[in-house]
Amino acid sequence: MSKIDPEIAAFRRHMADVSRDFPPFETLPPETARRLAAQGRATLPNLPTPGVIMSEGKMKSVSPPMKYRIYRPAGKITGVLFYLHGGGWTIFGVDTHDRLTRAYADQGNLLVIALDYALAPEHVFPTALHQITDAISTLAKDLAGDIGTLPLFLGGDSAGANLSLATALALRDTRALRLNGLLLSYGVYDSRCENASFDAYSGPEYMLTRDEMVFFWKRYIPEAPSRTHPQAHLVAADLHALPPCFLTIAECDVLSDESHAIAHHLQEHGNDVKARVYKGATHSFLEALDMATLAQTAIKDQLEWIASNS
Repeated sequence: MSKIDPEIAAFRRHMADVSRDFPPFETLPPETARRLAAQGRATLPNLPTPGVIMSEGKMKSVSPPMKYRIYRPAGKITGVLFYLHGGGWTIFGVDTHDRLTRAYADQGNLLVIALDYALAPEHVFPTALHQITDAISTLAKDLAGDIGTLPLFLGGDSAGANLSLATALALRDTRALRLNGLLLSYGVYDSRCENASFDAYSGPEYMLTRDEMVFFWKRYIPEAPSRTHPQAHLVAADLHALPPCFLTIAECDVLSDESHAIAHHLQEHGNDVKARVYKGATHSFLEALDMATLAQTAIKDQLEWIASNS
């Protein structure tokens, strides 16, 4: 096992301290778990993002209706990033990931559109996937005046990376929209939860455990046979003809093996893939952007890759 980066370890200790009195999320009603998860993230300091203007909207044309946020940078917009938050398809939202989406807008001069997609168990697979696919297609048309010919990127972390890749497959098949790239951070791609990285890094010090991941899969897809559907179990998907992909891989993460596996499958299908491993990083490490050089470096790498594919 590898040693956790000291600044990432400090971030993990902070999150453990603020959630010390929280009951296990799997024992709580979904809304209570989400409230406590948001409460924990709200204790993290905000990086200054001067000039970024945030606005909100609600799409009633998708099912179920969905809230979204748009972050406009102070400088000239160079591209558009649709962003899908993580949280095991069950917790988190645009509030918990506000710091990260603001940073992408501010540091990358991107118009960032964060989607508050439907969560399980109230809405199980494939509800969120269909909702997101419809929303992105609709927003691209509704915001045509702002977007114009700007390059379009889609990205997310953890479960959000799973939904990003699945959405890209749907957009490819329907030819509804052309994406310039996919930004996939420590994603979920394999429903079996059996890789060696689960044995190596399934402890609370690594931010995500095997038991938590199994619980998330059960919430997202209650019927076990359906968990191998290629729109969720993406290591079994037909991955041809996708846009360029940047994979942010946390070394000390139960999901690291499946990130390597999906990178290999994407390359086998002829796609342009850049997979970068961040030594000493745990799951969720990008959320430490205010206190960890490693997170700041990863975000810089991601934005440089977006710029090079614009």
